[in-house]
Amino acid sequence: MAIRLGVLALAKPESGGTYQYTLSMLQALQHTSAFEITLYGNPKNPDLVGLGYPILPFTESRAQQLVALTAHKMRIKLSEPFAAQDVLLAPTYSLALLHTSKPFAYTLHDIQEIYYPENFFWAQRVWRYEVHSQLLGRARRVICESHQVKADIAAFFGVLPGLATVMAAPPLRQFLCDGNDGRLQAARARLKLPDRFLFYPAHFWTHKNHLRLLEAFREVLDEVSDLNLVLTGNKHSEYETVMHAVEKLNLNGSVRHLGYVNQDDVQSIYRLATALVMPSLFESVSIPIYEAFQVGTPVAASGILGIPEQVGDAGVLFDPKSVASIKEAILKIVRNPEAARLLGNRGRDRMLEMTPERYGRQLQDLLRQL
Repeated sequence: MAIRLGVLALAKPESGGTYQYTLSMLQALQHTSAFEITLYGNPKNPDLVGLGYPILPFTESRAQQLVALTAHKMRIKLSEPFAAQDVLLAPTYSLALLHTSKPFAYTLHDIQEIYYPENFFWAQRVWRYEVHSQLLGRARRVICESHQVKADIAAFFGVLPGLATVMAAPPLRQFLCDGNDGRLQAARARLKLPDRFLFYPAHFWTHKNHLRLLEAFREVLDEVSDLNLVLTGNKHSEYETVMHAVEKLNLNGSVRHLGYVNQDDVQSIYRLATALVMPSLFESVSIPIYEAFQVGTPVAASGILGIPEQVGDAGVLFDPKSVASIKEAILKIVRNPEAARLLGNRGRDRMLEMTPERYGRQLQDLLRQL
């Protein structure tokens, strides 16, 4: 008899990496055989509808979260929200899980507030601690995508090592497809992409480190004048500051911000890019690095936290707080086509085992243990 599995698909497209991670997990579950799967989320979301699972409407506002957390801490039991399921899986946290009797696993993506408390208001830091400390007290398993995050969870929350399982999700399946040259050139023309460019897909949050990247890129242009920088991502808090820096550094003709870009065009941008550059000050795992690896695009990335574990010898690592280090890493790729080709091949090799099928088997084993 199939196990009834409820998956809480609460992330939205504007959630960025958390949304992509959710879709990767759902794609992997299509390669499992032990479960009768029901999604809890938005029945009008075409990405969810396209997966073919039944979808029950489910949202969780901040007010609902606050009620659920407060009731749990006061030992007031709310009504069972997932009575029809045998086991639950949450790609990101949900406080409704505090009031279920069903065994569950959820993903804790990072504890960034430990490393950069200045990026969070005091109330945000308290909220994040309370949410995860209470969920970790009830979860049968917590999923994390790197050993760095597993170590952080153990150190910060004092959980037993056996509770956390390291399972990195592969990027979305469409990046496995070969690029059609006609489609690529059509995308280049439509998006007005230059011949040679660095690609940085990231929302404009402080920790994404756009400002140091711009300073390094300004110095790179002094030596490689035909290079450009293409940015994507929603206009979060630092957007105006970044655009002001573009003007101040006289980079208007060399830096393009495309805003939100659909997945088909993102795939084309990766394939057309000279390199992916990832200067973030904090990443538990970087989905763009995996996406670049899949299509053989060379990678220059921050050598911080879980990134060295993720990249191995398939990219050039740098100190994200050093403009000179970022510049040197970029030049190692753009000045040496043979080195760039070798890095691209190594990236592809690292992705050969990282498939939805393998990830699905890992999820199936973990969920059966619950």
